[in-house]
Amino acid sequence: MNVNVLKDIGLTENEIKIYLDLLKSGSSTAYEIGKRSGIYRAHVYDKLEQLMDKGLATHIYKGAKKYFQATNPSKIKEYLEDKKRVLDSQEQEVNELLPQLEAMNMLPREDTFVEVFKGKEGLKYFLKDVIKTKMEVLVTGIDDQKYQDALPIFMKQYFRDLKNKNIKERIITIKKKGIFQFDKALAPTTHYRFLESDQFNPTNMFIYGANVVIVTWGSPVTAVMIKNNQVAKTYKNHFEHLWKIASKEV
Repeated sequence: MNVNVLKDIGLTENEIKIYLDLLKSGSSTAYEIGKRSGIYRAHVYDKLEQLMDKGLATHIYKGAKKYFQATNPSKIKEYLEDKKRVLDSQEQEVNELLPQLEAMNMLPREDTFVEVFKGKEGLKYFLKDVIKTKMEVLVTGIDDQKYQDALPIFMKQYFRDLKNKNIKERIITIKKKGIFQFDKALAPTTHYRFLESDQFNPTNMFIYGANVVIVTWGSPVTAVMIKNNQVAKTYKNHFEHLWKIASKEV
């Protein structure tokens, strides 16, 4: 039987071995699977977890023992459909980001500096840079709840520093019921305005000084910092246009 197609769709060699073993043998313990397949038992558990994440295996208890079994092979199609949905979502995110990336590509190289930061530390880095710059920060496409969840302690420090250095922050977010906003007592220099969904661009962007930072909330979260006066000026002008038409109330 040619199982290369299973590799092509993302299963590892050991995942395939265990999946085929379960199809042939029915429910089995990890020990039994390891004995038949020749895979070390600790690795068997790891691969079984991955197969269960893919929907290709499940487990039951018989008394105190845990038995694993393969799900119906038709689940492979469901696994592929899930992968397709993820790819479609990623394609949409890329499409939203492409205009900014293409604009970056057209800039004179000597005038432009680009840095990429990943993870929570990357978020902290550019937010600290906002404070260092000591200039008004303009924010669009934001869901403040994400920052609160990712950096609950750091965000308090960030707003404290905005207040102490008297740095104004203006945020344009989507107009909908229950949208998260940082409390005025915590963030007294932060001001919100709201756009209807058909006017709202969900790309999360910070503009301050000569910097534009584009944040994508994937795994991990990634921040792309573009340093260019002309780019920053263009985005500031666009922000001011949106600020004028945005509502002051949710």
